[in-house]
Amino acid sequence: MDRIHVTVRARPLSPEDAKTSLWRLSGNSIFIPNHSSTFEFDQVFDENSKTSEVYETRTKDIVAAAVSGFNGTVFAYGQTNSGKTHTMRGSKAEPGVIPRAVQDLFHILQQDVDREFLLRMSYMEIYNEEINDLLAPEHRKLQIHENIERGIYVAGLREEIVTSSEQVLNLMEFGESHRHIGETNMNLYSSRSHTIFRMIIESRDRNQDESTSSSCDAVRVSALNLVDLAGSERAAKTGAEGVRLKEGSHINKSLMTLGTVIKKLSEGVESQGGHVPYRDSKLTRILQSALGGNANTAIICNITLAQIHTDETKSSLQFASRALRVTNCAKINEIMTDAALLKRQKKEIEELRAKLTGFRSEHLEEEILSLRNTLLQSELERERIALELEEKKKTQGEWEKRVHEQAKRIENLSSMVLFSNRDENVKYTKKEKRRRDTWCPGNISQAHLKDVHSSIHTDVSTTEPIRPKLEMGPLVPFNKLLDEDFNVDDSCKKEEDDKGDANNDIPNPRALLLVTNRKRDSSWKKRLSMEDNKYIQQQSEYDSLRESEAILVIKRLQEQINVLEMEKLSSQQNLDTVYDLATEQNVSAREKIEELNDELIKAKEAARVANEQLISSKTVSCIDDENVDFIASVSTGIEDVMSEVQNSKETVQSVLLMIDDATKSFSALCHTFLGFKTLISQDSAGQKLIFNDCQKLNSCLTQTISELENQKILLDSQLSNIQKFLEESKLDAQNSHNSLQERFEQQELENQDLISYIQTLEKEIACLTSSSVAKEKETLRKDLEKAKTKMKETESKLKIAMQEKTKLEGEKAYAEREIKRLHGQNSRLERDISKCDSLAGKSSKMFDTQRPKDLPFSLEEYKKLEVYAFESETRITSLEEEISVALNEKEEVISINEALNSTLEDLSEKLRTSTSEISDLNEEISAVKQRLEEFDINQEKLKSSIKELVEEKKELSMQLTNALLEIEEERAIWSANEKAALLAIEAQARSNNEKITSLSTELSENLKIKLSTVTEERDKLITEMEDQQKHVIEVELQLKHCQDELSRENDHMKELSDKISSMEVQMHADKVTNINKTAEFRMMLRGTQAKLDAHRLRYKEAMEELDASKIKYKEASEKLKDMLRSQGLELMDLKKQLAAAK
Repeated sequence: MDRIHVTVRARPLSPEDAKTSLWRLSGNSIFIPNHSSTFEFDQVFDENSKTSEVYETRTKDIVAAAVSGFNGTVFAYGQTNSGKTHTMRGSKAEPGVIPRAVQDLFHILQQDVDREFLLRMSYMEIYNEEINDLLAPEHRKLQIHENIERGIYVAGLREEIVTSSEQVLNLMEFGESHRHIGETNMNLYSSRSHTIFRMIIESRDRNQDESTSSSCDAVRVSALNLVDLAGSERAAKTGAEGVRLKEGSHINKSLMTLGTVIKKLSEGVESQGGHVPYRDSKLTRILQSALGGNANTAIICNITLAQIHTDETKSSLQFASRALRVTNCAKINEIMTDAALLKRQKKEIEELRAKLTGFRSEHLEEEILSLRNTLLQSELERERIALELEEKKKTQGEWEKRVHEQAKRIENLSSMVLFSNRDENVKYTKKEKRRRDTWCPGNISQAHLKDVHSSIHTDVSTTEPIRPKLEMGPLVPFNKLLDEDFNVDDSCKKEEDDKGDANNDIPNPRALLLVTNRKRDSSWKKRLSMEDNKYIQQQSEYDSLRESEAILVIKRLQEQINVLEMEKLSSQQNLDTVYDLATEQNVSAREKIEELNDELIKAKEAARVANEQLISSKTVSCIDDENVDFIASVSTGIEDVMSEVQNSKETVQSVLLMIDDATKSFSALCHTFLGFKTLISQDSAGQKLIFNDCQKLNSCLTQTISELENQKILLDSQLSNIQKFLEESKLDAQNSHNSLQERFEQQELENQDLISYIQTLEKEIACLTSSSVAKEKETLRKDLEKAKTKMKETESKLKIAMQEKTKLEGEKAYAEREIKRLHGQNSRLERDISKCDSLAGKSSKMFDTQRPKDLPFSLEEYKKLEVYAFESETRITSLEEEISVALNEKEEVISINEALNSTLEDLSEKLRTSTSEISDLNEEISAVKQRLEEFDINQEKLKSSIKELVEEKKELSMQLTNALLEIEEERAIWSANEKAALLAIEAQARSNNEKITSLSTELSENLKIKLSTVTEERDKLITEMEDQQKHVIEVELQLKHCQDELSRENDHMKELSDKISSMEVQMHADKVTNINKTAEFRMMLRGTQAKLDAHRLRYKEAMEELDASKIKYKEASEKLKDMLRSQGLELMDLKKQLAAAK
């Protein structure tokens, strides 16, 4: 998450404003002294800073990130006349942000050799909430649209493909010439609209065409927006009126919505699910992704530090400080196709597989070796235990012989002592009747036996023996007692043989050892107590040692189990059987430990019995102090017995030591024996189960192998069919590719021909437009100007002629009047003459005086009239000459008009030929379009076939996955069956253990026989286990072979899929190139059509001008003709009148 980077730049002030300024700059903060509010930003530039410093702070990084695929936006904000346009555009001496960004962009593109780039440029303005295209001024009132692929975009906006920074700057200058700029009181060249200069950068790897299989085919598309906002303004300061006021209100409205959007985003309303009013203004709608989305954004806040604009500067700084809290999340914009995603996932899978293979190759060998070592150690331990068992059997046999001999000796001695005691008791009763000592070994109840047992224990442990109470009852005859004595001996023997059976009805032989309680020597008691204490201490130490050893063994076994469980997780499926064997050994070891503990307890009890027997033998020797006579007689025997007892004591001590060792060995032997027995029972049951499972496994494996073979045959057939189909498809693809290449070459040739033809046409059109049309236009204009001048001259001449005509008419009327008067005078004169002639004679005297006075007056007037008539004739001739000149000029104008008509007809013919050629070109273009459509149809057919192949591939992969899943399910079923069998075996083992505890006596007698059989069975089991392991290894090898075949088939399928994907990529690349070329042709056609439309408009305008000039010329010629006709008629009338006058 990156926040918006905000920099502040102050405009230089005049000396007067600098003196009165209240703002102060220190580092990256700006404030007013003695004021609470201070503003801190990422960078603050003073009045002397340069645009290069502003550009280097953040904009350069945004441009570099745009090349890498990140969207970027930089816009200048501030009030009017604060230097925003100067910062963004700059001048020739100091270039602005936009020219520097363009130059850096192309410099970075030249350095990046690994990728190829396509740059598009657009330039728009937002004027009065209407979007205009500055690169195509005729495109006005454009609309904003939004979709998933392109996001928010302006429909109908022209995007020019650019290849150099000079081309971009030229297009930007062309767009700036159409931008709305006005004059206000604050700025002579005030921007009246927001402009957005956008560069769209598309890039891809250059290695795609060379090695399509290794590339990811991801196209990066990023947009770089450089925005020059119009400044906020106050009508009172700018003096805006009319149109300027309307422009200012729209600018302030859009900037106000921008401020509210920044405020909402800084408060985190969008992250909380609130509404952000992007749609209230077209500026915020276009910049939506830059303000709160996927873009790197920087704001350059331009301010003026003059005191007059303190409020505006403060509001601008508040806007910038709010923008500091807005965060964006810029991401690389990549267009990924399905094939590209598959390739990327395949790469990741291959990398993970390589890691797994490396990891397995490193660790599996070590795990296998460790498991093998553990198995060898377990086998060695088994062999060692077997040898120890044999040795312990030998030692146990010897020890049992010694114990048996000593028991016989003790029994003989006890019988001798008891019989002697009976005889003495009988004699004593006969001689002295002091009291009666009875010995009642008959059918004693179990409760009394328990009391006796407890009393014996207390007598052994305590220092002062307590005499037990004698049972009161009737006396029993001596014969019966003897019979019961024999029964007692038999019962003791049985008890020794049975070793403490729980369900005994015969009394404990320890009760027979004490008939009467006598006082013993203190030394004897001390010895017994010391021996008992030593025995208890040794027993406790032995128990603690055994418990500690058992705990250590259990801990070690638990640690081994944990290690084996951890190894089970990391090991392969092939080592499952080895792990199962290890776990079974651990379970058997635990059971053996428990059985050893039980047998230790039994051995302790046996040792205690032996101790008590020894103590009883010692106590029996000193039963009666009263029988001194008999003791004297038997003293020699007692001394022998005592020596033997001492020897036996020593032997007992040694035997105790041997017992300790033997108990350990016996416990180990019993444990191992029970373990072997449980193992034998488990193995016998497990063998049956394993045999059944093996049979089932063999049957299942045979079935699965047969199914896999059938599937393999099917897959081979399918693969053969697929290979055939792929070969056919390859052939079809090659044929189609060849045909496409041929068509593409033909199309390229046709396109080149068309391009050359279009270029020739453009050149001809340019030549025609530049040379012929311009010359003809100039000649037409010159002719029209000449015609206009001649028309003006003729009009002036006509006016003069009309004036002269009016004068002539006046003179004509005057002349007619004079003529009439002269005619009247002539008639009068003629009359007078006739009168004079008639009266000549009569009044000769009178007329002789008057005649010389009147005649000279009439002659002078007549001469004047003749002179006037001559002048009028000369004027008429001059007018006729002028009329003839006007007629000649008219004929010349008519000839020029005819020549112009002929040239126009030639031009119309040329235009007709050009229109016919254009129609031919359009037909050829339509044919090319049809070919392209056919090519697209063929591509779609190929795509459909490729999709079918991909679907078939998916079906095959699904079948393979299903087969693998079935195998895994069968393995899971087998493992579940094995677990169930193990649980059943454990249950059986528990029941067997219970039975073994009840039948331990019988097993102790049959140990020797069964050990031999066990060893034989063990060898047999080992051989069978080895055979089973070999069989399992063979099955695993078969499974590995099947897996290898499946992996090979998967590799083959992957190769086929890679080939198909490469074909798809080639098709996609061909399609992209075709689309690019069609786009270029369309752009060429659009350009030529635009030029043709312009030429048509110009031709229409010229034709309209010619039609208007023709109409004017016709009207003028008709007027002239009418005037000339009227003048000719008038002249004819005048001539007639003159002729008549003459």
